[in-house]
Amino acid sequence: MFKGAGKLPGCTLRALAAAVFCVVVSTAPGEAQFDFLNRLFGHGPEAKPPPAAAKPSEHPANRTKQGKAKHDKTKKAMAAKPLPDAKSTTPEMEVPPPYDPELLRLAEILGALTYLDELCASNPSGDWRAKMQSLLEAEAKTAARKERLAGSYNRGFHDYERTYQACTQNAQVVISRFLAEGGKIAHEVVNRYGSS
Repeated sequence: MFKGAGKLPGCTLRALAAAVFCVVVSTAPGEAQFDFLNRLFGHGPEAKPPPAAAKPSEHPANRTKQGKAKHDKTKKAMAAKPLPDAKSTTPEMEVPPPYDPELLRLAEILGALTYLDELCASNPSGDWRAKMQSLLEAEAKTAARKERLAGSYNRGFHDYERTYQACTQNAQVVISRFLAEGGKIAHEVVNRYGSS
């Protein structure tokens, strides 16, 4: 330490230690700071793979004429092959519409309403399964899209099935909120993206 350190009060020593720490950390390179803080807060340094050493056979000076000729033949054979058509290799690749997040949320709401309405018997005319089926018929042009929409519906159904086993006042509030949110989403999608 330094001369007279024993005479300093404890809070001054702590402040001095903190200042020294800040100076050391602020002058260290960025990566060193990151590594230090990771180790300090319990995250060990990530293992980095060792740099790949060049194989002697790949070095141009070590390549034999026969190996070079073989390499040239393969290069020519690869150049002669036509690339496969992009349409034939991608099974049912569909770009989702810009309103896809809204439809996924709407499907989730329909699933929750299906369960909660059956639980509370609050809306005998609200056949939410039939409405979800109509949504699937109108929007699910591919199997992947149908899976995503049905997955959202099932998630909404099962999440509320785990939460509510009896019709409570909160369940009825959730039903009214979902009716309002679902109506708002449907209205916004039609107004923003619908054909005029």
